[in-house]
Amino acid sequence: MKKYITIILLTLLMISCFSINILATEQTNTNEVSQEQNTQESELIEKNEKLVNTYGKIIEAKEPKDAVTGSVKDRVQEVTVQITEGEYEDEEFTTNYVLSYDIEGKILAYELEEGDKVSVQITEDFDGNISVTVMDVVRANYIILLFLLFLLSVILVGGKSGIKAILGLLLTILLIYFVMVKGIFKGNNAIRNSVFTSMLIIIGTFVIIGNGINKKILTAALGTLGGVLSAGIVALIFNHLAKMTGACEDAIQLSINMTTINFNFRHLLFAGIIVAALGACMDVGMSIASSLDEIKLKNPDITATELFKSGMNIGRDVIGTMTNTLILAYVGGSLTLILLFMACNMNLFEILNKETIAEQIISALAGSMGVVFTVPITALVYSILNKDRIIYRKTSENNINGKRSLKL
Repeated sequence: MKKYITIILLTLLMISCFSINILATEQTNTNEVSQEQNTQESELIEKNEKLVNTYGKIIEAKEPKDAVTGSVKDRVQEVTVQITEGEYEDEEFTTNYVLSYDIEGKILAYELEEGDKVSVQITEDFDGNISVTVMDVVRANYIILLFLLFLLSVILVGGKSGIKAILGLLLTILLIYFVMVKGIFKGNNAIRNSVFTSMLIIIGTFVIIGNGINKKILTAALGTLGGVLSAGIVALIFNHLAKMTGACEDAIQLSINMTTINFNFRHLLFAGIIVAALGACMDVGMSIASSLDEIKLKNPDITATELFKSGMNIGRDVIGTMTNTLILAYVGGSLTLILLFMACNMNLFEILNKETIAEQIISALAGSMGVVFTVPITALVYSILNKDRIIYRKTSENNINGKRSLKL
């Protein structure tokens, strides 16, 4: 029976995933008008200038040198690139690859080497003159390789449990991309979308890991959902009090060139906090539910009150490490900015006032509070669902009237 329930639930999850994607695709709004205007502008540009984005391979790379243009001094490297796809395939071009990220040359890119794969932008003007710019190194292949190594490591170490973990991870990736990212991109409310996606991830992942639906899985799911919603509520309140816009420097820079869609960055900030806190809350919820389930299995006569107290005691030990995990993750992501702000002679109070840093701090603390709230919610739910003194095992050696009994 559990197998059928699992199959039905996973089927419903996938149907929900694709139906939301279809509804988001069919949604029409004023963005389409902007899209048409942008297309018309692109067509006018193409009449005077042809722009092609493609890929190439470095077949020759010389030693870097300094190049001065007016008052700007750059560190450049002369390279010869062979185009590997598109209408310019197999053609070779020699160009300068700019290594300097800033005017003073304090931050330099890696030097290119023969055999490196790069992204290339080719511009051909009205007179047929061609200019080639090496934009960046192609990194996608290395990311895919690392991901495959990660999957292999999980399988080798985790065995069957590792395979279940991978299935849960793949489901999470699909839901985040097709439901949350696609939905928000098409204009859906980011807050509602992130909460709905979190619910699907929680249910789908726990069902896969737990081999179906039972009291333990239900407890972990409800505890996790309660913790995530708590983190979201805290984030909403303090983002409003601190007047957070959600528009970091990267977002502002990218939005300058974005003419087709306008995002609500405040809602996106909330969605990011929800997703970031989800993993930690799931970990705590499942840990407590599993521990309490084992306690109940070993001691069937334990009361609901004792179960709740045991869950709180277990949770107190888990809280310390999990909150550290979130805080350290956010600090690691902001370390470069913090050091750069300190290099600009800014004191601690001025650094905290920077929205980019404040956003990370609020996200870390809200997520950590979500982890904290997951503990009592999970313990309370499990104690309520298991307040009776009768438990059931999957296997039993008890025989009643010649038949095997599962009831203890």
